Amino acid sequence: MCIRDRNIDNWFDENRVHNEHETDIRRTQLYVLSAVYYGGILSLARIYALGVIGRLNGWKRYDKDTYLEVEIADLPPGEVMQIVWNGMPVFVRRLTGEEIKEQNELPKDTLLDPAKEVVFSDAGSTKVLVCSAVCTHLGCIPIPYLGAYNGWVCICHGSVYDKFGRVRQGPALENLPMINNSIYDTTLCIEELKFPREPSVRFWA
Repeated sequence: MCIRDRNIDNWFDENRVHNEHETDIRRTQLYVLSAVYYGGILSLARIYALGVIGRLNGWKRYDKDTYLEVEIADLPPGEVMQIVWNGMPVFVRRLTGEEIKEQNELPKDTLLDPAKEVVFSDAGSTKVLVCSAVCTHLGCIPIPYLGAYNGWVCICHGSVYDKFGRVRQGPALENLPMINNSIYDTTLCIEELKFPREPSVRFWA
């Protein structure tokens, strides 16, 4: 046991003497240790900063310019109004029960995008449809009340949509995108997403 301890002591002494003369090696060791030390500090600071930013973002319920309130009390049943939300034209259509029944009875074989869901908001005895006013072909603005379905027609290239915003005739192949909304009394609230950035359960994400 004593012989082993002396061997270890001799090994440390030899390396200490050796390193005292090899200044380049000592300098390299200091650089490596400093890099590891400061790298660890920066990593911890980054994780902490991301956690703080994530929490602060979680308190923000709506993104800037993505929440809009529109008064629709004066929008008669069966009519369409066009507004601008988040820099994008949007259609707001108030549908009567008769119109909804009529649209549901239309043939399904003419739907070009049948997989997309149509979303309505209840507004008393009527329902409100909120969809993009940008044609899914090349971005023109369709004209309401036209066409065989009295929905919308893009007069630029001939795409036809029914009153639910479903494309019935090309060249467009997709329905008019639905816009997330809710109605409180006579106020239509349009929003990109209710709680887009809730705090994560992981503080680093």
